[in-house]
Amino acid sequence: MNCLKEEQIQQYLDNECGPKEKEAIKRHLEVCTGCQEALIKQHQLSVEMKQSLDLLVTTQPAIPAFKFPERLGKKRRIVVKYLLPLAAAASLLLLVLLRPLSESGKTPINGQSIQFVQTEEFDANKPVTDYPMIMIIVAPDGTVTQTRIN
Repeated sequence: MNCLKEEQIQQYLDNECGPKEKEAIKRHLEVCTGCQEALIKQHQLSVEMKQSLDLLVTTQPAIPAFKFPERLGKKRRIVVKYLLPLAAAASLLLLVLLRPLSESGKTPINGQSIQFVQTEEFDANKPVTDYPMIMIIVAPDGTVTQTRIN
């Protein structure tokens, strides 16, 4: 019999090999000193690993106790109570005041307005190039031009 592989030695140590294989390994170990040394090393490694695992299981890590947060400080309560609603009101006021300015800026500098209109219901499985679209151009004098794009 040739020298044993590490897998065979580990199976022998774990009693995972059959009776015939176990007997053949025993006979080989009686005559081969290299495999005897490998068996001893593998056995020591297994014992050390089991001890390490037992140590991990028996020692419990310390988990710090949960602390509830303290009440908000006086300054923080003032910010939450007064400044946040004031900031929300100011942003709404800006939105209302600046809206007319943004509507007047819809037309580009050259005075033409261009819109694209999709003519079919959108299907995500279809490529975008398969959708027919209509381009609507409104000139500064009010003339409207429609062009179909495929």
